[in-house]
Amino acid sequence: MGILSSIGLSVEIGPVDNFADEIEDLIDELDRDEISLSEGSALVDRFNSILPSIGKDGYLKVQSGVQLPLFPFLLRTGAGVFTFDANIAAQGRLSVLDAPLTFNPVSEELETASAAYVKGATLSELAIGFSRPVWTQQSSKLVVGGSVRYLRAALSKQLVALESVADDADVADIVKDAYDANERTSSAVTADLGTIYSSASYSLGLTLANLTEPKFEYGAIGADCADMLGGAQYNCYTARFFANRIALTETWTLERLATVEGALSFAGGAGTLSGSVDLNAVHDPVGDLTQGAHVALGYKTKTAWLPDFRVGYRRNMAGTKLSTASVGVTFFGAVHLDVACGLESTRIEGNSVPRTFGINLGFEMSY
Repeated sequence: MGILSSIGLSVEIGPVDNFADEIEDLIDELDRDEISLSEGSALVDRFNSILPSIGKDGYLKVQSGVQLPLFPFLLRTGAGVFTFDANIAAQGRLSVLDAPLTFNPVSEELETASAAYVKGATLSELAIGFSRPVWTQQSSKLVVGGSVRYLRAALSKQLVALESVADDADVADIVKDAYDANERTSSAVTADLGTIYSSASYSLGLTLANLTEPKFEYGAIGADCADMLGGAQYNCYTARFFANRIALTETWTLERLATVEGALSFAGGAGTLSGSVDLNAVHDPVGDLTQGAHVALGYKTKTAWLPDFRVGYRRNMAGTKLSTASVGVTFFGAVHLDVACGLESTRIEGNSVPRTFGINLGFEMSY
């Protein structure tokens, strides 16, 4: 059972050097007036040389998750194993829809339709599962199981024209103010099925998740613009301008996913080499394509003073194709700390940084 919780946070950055700094600089320049012709021409050349790459590859993605206290809870009985889980996960993704920058010599200002595009999702889950052996022979057995999951998704997206951002504001504040007004909440029920064959030294398993493929709707953008005022109206019409590049009304489908996994034990069961592969690609709540492959090596020291440890490698075989290395330790059999770092890098303020980074802290025990 879980004790307090399991809390995780990860960040992913697109392969565009100084992505956030360049956008902040552009917003500052758009807010200026009385720009000379020569300076305006230089700024147009500068930003038009990088806006296409920012629009194509620049993004910032943040993911977090938390298990509710006491969950997950697993109970072994004579009939089989019952599982109960309750968790909340959230994602946010910031990207840029690029449009050419021009200089207006009459107003002496820079002009562009470029906009920040933000998508966010919060997914709450309650799950009940059951599994039991259906075949046993000496040290081998075949286990089958399933779970029923209740899902509640809150999805929202915003588009903020860079020209509408005032000098004393930033994109994050504007998105936060409008997020709740554009949020759409819906719920659904889905189910998973799985089977695993295990022997004394190895195991093989297959999981089929999201069998009903539930659908959840985002709040619409670019609608009823004439009824809005100020910056909200500006952003609404900007959304319509980009209607050929983004969906103004959107539905996210939690697609079916098949996963094969296996594990091999050694050193009398103290060591484990494990791996898993998704057999198909699916879209996450903010629209990115994912298909995971993972391998890990773990060792239980079986001592009170030396923690258990593990190392791992993960790769997204679809979408970004990013790779991540991880290391983790377990203290006292109950406190789990894992850190992951991307193997690809980008540059921020002149420094090379990994494109992905994640950390997870959990408290669980068995008895």
